[in-house]
This record gives sequence, structure tokens and C-alpha cells, in this order.
Amino acid sequence: DPSRRRVAVPGDPSGDVRLDLDPGLPTIVTDAERLRTALVNMLVNARHALAARADTGEGGDGGVAVADEPGIIVATRRLGNGVVITIGDRGVGIPPEDLAHIFDPYYTTRRAGTGLGLPIAKNIIEGLGGTISVSSRTGEGTSIQVDLPQTAPGARA
Repeated sequence: DPSRRRVAVPGDPSGDVRLDLDPGLPTIVTDAERLRTALVNMLVNARHALAARADTGEGGDGGVAVADEPGIIVATRRLGNGVVITIGDRGVGIPPEDLAHIFDPYYTTRRAGTGLGLPIAKNIIEGLGGTISVSSRTGEGTSIQVDLPQTAPGARA
């Protein structure tokens, strides 16, 4: 099934990302480069969460996904005339006290982090007329949902 395939991602401790793409999505008109930047920022965070889980050995599997359960899943679905993109990871999760600040510029819990990835992603998604939301459970992982309209503000179909 071409809508459900696995993609190798260098540096991803699980070895791959599963793409669960809805073949019936409507065409959306948006700024593809800005959307790509936002998605890359979210995927980098997911990869770091998996690496942190592997480093701590949480989850009983050493942070390494088994064949049927990749560490990261990117899914797309129809939402009215728009689309929903979900990026889910099986990383360390985000504690509730940190979850409230993940979109604050310069807020980071990683020693090498800048705290700009998610604030930039949120700014881009909102500029494209969409919304972004995050749910997370410590020790279980994080899911980021991006809802985008069929046509971004100011875009020409």
C-alpha cells in the first residue's frame, strides 16, 4: 500500500518513520517551503525525543521501535476541505509543566537546543491559516496535530 510506507531517517534511533498518507486528500494551496520548514522542525524534535528515550532506556524496549511500531508516524487525513497532518513519536514525552511553554521562544529542556523550533513552526502554521496543537504523556510520546485550510490566506489557487 503506497499510502503506508516506511522511510529511513538518518539519526533516528528507531531506524525509520512510517508514513500513513491519505490518498484522498484534497489539493491544498499553500507556501510549500514554509510548510516544509515547519514540518522539519517538528520531525527534528520527534527524533530528539526518541534519542532521549534510547539514552534513558525507558519503555522496556531500549527506545528502539520494533518492526511493527516505528518511533515516528507521520499521518495525513482530510478535515472538511483542508487537511490534518499528525506527527507522533514514541519518545520520552513532555512533562505537563514543560508542555505549557513549548511554544515560548527560547524555552528548551535540551542542553544543545535553541528553543526556537516549535515557536517558528507555530508561527508558520498560523501564517498559513492553520492551527497547531500538541498532546503528550511522559514516558509514552508526543503527538503534534497541524490543521491546514485548503487555501492559505493570500494564496492563489
